[in-house]
Amino acid sequence: MGTTGLTIVRERKAKKGNKTSVLGGPSESQYFYEYYVCIYQLHDGYVEYCGLGTWLVNFLCKFKENLKNDLLNTGSLGAKLIKEFMTSEYVDAHIIPIMSLKKLFSIPPNHTYIITTTLDSEFDNSIMLSALHGDKIILTARPENFLGKYEYYGTLQKDKGDKQSFTEIDYGDEVVNEGYFSEDQLFNKFLSDIPFTFTINGITINIEKSW
Repeated sequence: MGTTGLTIVRERKAKKGNKTSVLGGPSESQYFYEYYVCIYQLHDGYVEYCGLGTWLVNFLCKFKENLKNDLLNTGSLGAKLIKEFMTSEYVDAHIIPIMSLKKLFSIPPNHTYIITTTLDSEFDNSIMLSALHGDKIILTARPENFLGKYEYYGTLQKDKGDKQSFTEIDYGDEVVNEGYFSEDQLFNKFLSDIPFTFTINGITINIEKSW
């Protein structure tokens, strides 16, 4: 069985009142998220080498370079991503229906990548890439900084035996100032509360997570 991967495109806006995404999410979040695209694949979902994570970094860096002074449009980003996927080496990649986050992560893929756009950002953080291992976000960064941070923290954990998640170590000012650090912590808590759910012979079984 291959290393599964899921790619999600969403747009972030400041929350107004108690409005939350129709797909669910942390009630404490300071933002409203609109989801555009979900793409699932059965193989090569990992970050390194020719994996999905590296492919997404290259795609997003090229997209930002071509965007230049044009206004960012999340729908256009999603459409471009789908087109590139369909002509890529990932022959098993396919679009899946957008569903509630609880259902989507009831049996999480090995790796999930969330592309988040913020159209009214005052910084060069209008496109951010987050990586999840299982049901926990481990890193959020600008696409051009993503692989360097992933490699650095991976080496830190390997050499020093540091078992902390990436969110517990350091995101850097570029991410903290835009609220991604706090949002990722809330999202991790939300995902950890989702039980494993599967169906056997028509019977749905829920298993609470013990970590």
